[in-house]
Amino acid sequence: MEVNIVDWVEEFYDKQVKWTGSYTGPVTKFHRDKVQAIEKTLGLTPKKILELGSGGGQFAVAAASRGHEVIAVELNANLVKHGEKLAKSEGTSNLKFIEGNFYEVFLEDNFDVICYWDGFGIGEDSDQRRLLKRNSNWLKPNGKVFMDIYTPWYWAKVSGKKMSFPSFKRCYNFDPYGCRMLDKWWPEDDESQRVTQSLRCYSPADLEMLIEDTGLMIEMIQPGGAMDYENMLFLDEVPLEDAMSYLVILGKAKK
Repeated sequence: MEVNIVDWVEEFYDKQVKWTGSYTGPVTKFHRDKVQAIEKTLGLTPKKILELGSGGGQFAVAAASRGHEVIAVELNANLVKHGEKLAKSEGTSNLKFIEGNFYEVFLEDNFDVICYWDGFGIGEDSDQRRLLKRNSNWLKPNGKVFMDIYTPWYWAKVSGKKMSFPSFKRCYNFDPYGCRMLDKWWPEDDESQRVTQSLRCYSPADLEMLIEDTGLMIEMIQPGGAMDYENMLFLDEVPLEDAMSYLVILGKAKK
């Protein structure tokens, strides 16, 4: 199972970056706002932060620039290089990038904060549980895990939605049997190169069952936003029943 996950993730993100330049931009307000959200929840004292699937390193650099000590794990070698360039440009020295698979990487440290933004749901339920158990082992006793979780109701609703951009096209579908969001991308003139991201979606009730025996418990759920496709605007604040995702904060389960 691990090999299959790595294979499709590498292919999807390699081509997505090539066609769109995704994840290769600068640090923006979006990334700094995520850091501030963590600080609002846990205070301004510098934290030891682990980011899983760090992409181009924008959040990691934003967090390090605020004085936090950050380790960022990313599978894509080109995105690791981009993150290292960003860190150098911002003069951050309290940041380390690790190129690797976060299902397998060995980390000696324990962390105050673990973040996994916009990507949870790769693989099957057994893979998510394995990752959650690793998170529990990496977490300090009072540490917190911040994760974006995709909702099934939103992606079922927008299934079949197609979008065209200058150099590529995109289409959403939903697998009702596997409860998975399917995100398909291809070059504007060649659908034969299409790649698909497949992410398992979880309602809060599903997530409660998923995390049983992982050493973690849900402490807070905060609705994410939703896309207004008629005006091509992202709405930051919508009710949970309308949201494409939600932020969950996990802590150590009580014994």
